[in-house]
Amino acid sequence: MKKSEKKQININYGSSVAVIPTSVTGFIDKAKKFDLKVLFLLSSTEKYRDGSFAEKIAKELECEVNEVEKSISFWNGTGVISLGGIASVMIDKPKNNEAAPTKKRAKVSELPEYSSSELNSLLEKHHNVVELIDECQNILGKIFTAGDIKVIMALIDYLGLDNDYILVLMNYAARNDLKSLRYIEKIAISCLDDGFTEAKELQEELRAREERAQIEAKIKSVFGIGSRKFTTKEQKQVDLWVNEYKFELGVIERAYDITVGATNKPSIHYAHAILEKWYAEGIRTPSDVDSFLQKREEEKAEEGSSFNVNEFFNAALSRSYSDKE
Repeated sequence: MKKSEKKQININYGSSVAVIPTSVTGFIDKAKKFDLKVLFLLSSTEKYRDGSFAEKIAKELECEVNEVEKSISFWNGTGVISLGGIASVMIDKPKNNEAAPTKKRAKVSELPEYSSSELNSLLEKHHNVVELIDECQNILGKIFTAGDIKVIMALIDYLGLDNDYILVLMNYAARNDLKSLRYIEKIAISCLDDGFTEAKELQEELRAREERAQIEAKIKSVFGIGSRKFTTKEQKQVDLWVNEYKFELGVIERAYDITVGATNKPSIHYAHAILEKWYAEGIRTPSDVDSFLQKREEEKAEEGSSFNVNEFFNAALSRSYSDKE
């Protein structure tokens, strides 16, 4: 049997070439078929990258304009494209055949500042925005200034967010007493940079953030930390308790009690040494802790131990804690 010949693929470019950055390969799994179609059109010719790109692409793909805007928002978030001016799109081309680095979305300070005439044009373009603004005002319980309305327009026209996405942001802000539209804009950019491009995904992420914040506030209360922020090391340890170990607050409270009993002061680091050991032992709930400690007491009693198991346990943890300091 003859060995199979190695074949080489040649691409017949013809007289026209659509240039797509190699950085796109890092987002193939996340991109939808529609997103790839949009990117191909953007790459094919400048006519799809001017101020009316959304309408032109929507006509070409026979879809709604807001679908194109959502796709543009996705590619903008990956750093493959960037938005210039009010609406124009620029493909970020890699230099020297190297993959273009993924970059963050524009900073809030770099977002467009619309003039009165530009704002009026955008309000005409997005004819249903008045109803959205009214709903947002009701959610936040405030009357928007001209500056607030400009932020709403930046969320829609520059970031390409749909009404559902914006309403999720507004409800999150209202629950957490965040009335500044500029702050809401920062949250939007942060979430888009983290890959949350759909309203449902955003809602789940913001709910998770709220739950983490509530748990962290309770942990601060338990350890008497007050209003100060966790140190970098403390934050990493608390993140492990909450996000990876998924401990109930009662487990953390028991670790606190042992910590204070052993050191006469609250310590996140010492409690972490305890919680690490418990997690390795398969402990997840307060009842697990009680069963574990009771079992250790019984084992020592059966061995005829003359010393207290809690003292032994605390001494072992103290050595472990000291080793990590």
